[in-house]
Amino acid sequence: MKFGKRTLVLSLASMMVFSALAGCSGDSNNAAPKASEGSGAANKETTPDKDVTLELLYWGDDVQKKLVEAAAEKYTADTGVKINAQVLPADGSFDTFIQTRLESGELPDISYMGEGDIQKYNEMGIIEDISDLLADGSIPEKLSAITIHSPEQKVIGVGLSNQLELLYYSKSKFDAAGLEYPPSKVENAWDWDTFVTNAKKLTTDTKGKTAADEGFDDALTENYGLGMTAGREFHHFWAAYANGGGIVSPDGKEFQWDSPKTVDAIQKLADLVNKDKVASAFNYTWNSGIGSAVDALSGGYAMAISGSWDLANIKGNEDIGVGVLPKMEKAVTMNCGAPLVVYNTSKHIEEAKKFYAYMVNPENSLELLKSGAWLPNQADWYTDPTLVEKWTSDLPESAKETILSYSTTKDSIAQWPAYYVPAYLKMNTEYEKSIDQALAGKKSVKEVYDAIMPAIKQLFESGKVS
Repeated sequence: MKFGKRTLVLSLASMMVFSALAGCSGDSNNAAPKASEGSGAANKETTPDKDVTLELLYWGDDVQKKLVEAAAEKYTADTGVKINAQVLPADGSFDTFIQTRLESGELPDISYMGEGDIQKYNEMGIIEDISDLLADGSIPEKLSAITIHSPEQKVIGVGLSNQLELLYYSKSKFDAAGLEYPPSKVENAWDWDTFVTNAKKLTTDTKGKTAADEGFDDALTENYGLGMTAGREFHHFWAAYANGGGIVSPDGKEFQWDSPKTVDAIQKLADLVNKDKVASAFNYTWNSGIGSAVDALSGGYAMAISGSWDLANIKGNEDIGVGVLPKMEKAVTMNCGAPLVVYNTSKHIEEAKKFYAYMVNPENSLELLKSGAWLPNQADWYTDPTLVEKWTSDLPESAKETILSYSTTKDSIAQWPAYYVPAYLKMNTEYEKSIDQALAGKKSVKEVYDAIMPAIKQLFESGKVS
């Protein structure tokens, strides 16, 4: 995608946190599944075909390259199908490379793809329909939030991970303020007023006064109640859905971005900075200046809103807890997760689909799941106690409860419109030209929306990527 690249601090022990970022930036680093048993559809291939070679194109670092190669070797040993795994750097060049390969008529069989790019390539007519893999059980039921459909409702990809927006908090800072920790279950989510009230009590100036006290001086703020690790759409669109609005309806038919409830929701976020004075300033960028959730909570922030990939960073940090986002009309989070696709130009479609099923099997990315860098993309990994234990045993209990609550509560995960709205990237380009005026308090959200939404709605109504 064109959203830029985010970087997390990682160690080998945290198992490739870089990979988690692929969940929401397309060209960010995305680790591959490890080689393991339980390879799903791969094990159905009993007659090795030594004449078949599949090409997998992906992005990642050197450590992740080793994982891909190990997965490819294991798959070849099991099936006889050779895998030519080609890695590209996570520098934003992936889309350009695919375009070049398309022009030369040499597309890979399978590749990673940014969320907002999949509809573009589907519109070009080069993405294979994989609905049959779900229909025949080769791929067990995936979460609806990471199952990607074409406008004709064909399944054209599934996300490698189910990344969620979460609320992180410092237990010690809540203890010092005498406040209860944020809830970890959707049904108990704080209402917005409670959230703002608590954030004020956690915001202090250099004189020791809180934002809830008379005489608080926001020019001398020393500690904020809240920080946002990024200001991009994934990090603030959840509020629109929580307020009963949205960006586009789940079926892709209704434009909701200009609705009064959406305007009110985004204004509430801007007010946290400019009116309530409980959050530090942020712009429409992947970098808000506070670093990861760990950086924020070990510094001058009591709470931080960030993606679930930050779970890999908090392991072993007893001070950090995880909770559900505050509700407005309802409690909702948003998800992302870079999809894997099969190209219909492959000379070995059936073999490519079998390898695809292997790649999207959670069993084959277990180390990433256990680290917290990824979350399972499969429905039963949130409901089957045996499967749940496989990937949550090392997570903080509050994180486990929060993730399971979101993933098993109906309508509590809003699917990122980048997945299913053909014109999304163009719409977002228009949005980012002006939204900082509202986030910075220079104009109201309504003023900005009144100016930009007619053009954005026209792009949506075109129903086309190009």
